[in-house]
Amino acid sequence: MAKNKPKKSPQLLSNQLLISFLILLVILHYAADHLLAAGIALFIMMTFAALYFYFQWQRQKSAKNKMVQSGIKEIDVMNGREFENYLGALFEAMGYEVEVTPASGDYGADLLMEKDETFIVVQAKRYSKAVGISSIQEVFSAKMYYQADEAWVVTNNTFSKNAFELAKRSGVKLIARKELIELITENMAETPPPVFTIHTWNEK
Repeated sequence: MAKNKPKKSPQLLSNQLLISFLILLVILHYAADHLLAAGIALFIMMTFAALYFYFQWQRQKSAKNKMVQSGIKEIDVMNGREFENYLGALFEAMGYEVEVTPASGDYGADLLMEKDETFIVVQAKRYSKAVGISSIQEVFSAKMYYQADEAWVVTNNTFSKNAFELAKRSGVKLIARKELIELITENMAETPPPVFTIHTWNEK
């Protein structure tokens, strides 16, 4: 992995929940009259923690699967950030390790991906017109900054003639509307329908 790639932040357990869990553990430990009561209290807390992690995992899995099932028509009405998150879920379903970069200060890369020891920077362009050369320039700069092996630009639209020419000379891979539809179709054939539970959570 390139040395400039930001580290991922924990997603399943907030600092507030961890602190509350530790405080509860201390209280129940000192409140217990004997070892059996302490053991029961510990078992209850560990069960609670296991259920929390399980349902968080289910929530993320269900949300990502549901997002991946979105078609090109849904993509056409997404905003830029939604499109970035969609591509993150799509490529993750395809076996890539994916990180969506912050909305600002990303140095030209919306996604950082790795698969088979190949590190890739991706710029996502949810456009209503053809993508121009500026996106090629930006993602090529991101490739240099992150010391990536490859640079991609993915769009729901097409690329201008100048963008194609610059991408060819700079080694940037272009994924236009047709190729994106093919990726979505292939993934939908391989990805099972999302699993829904009676539990609901708000997106962060």
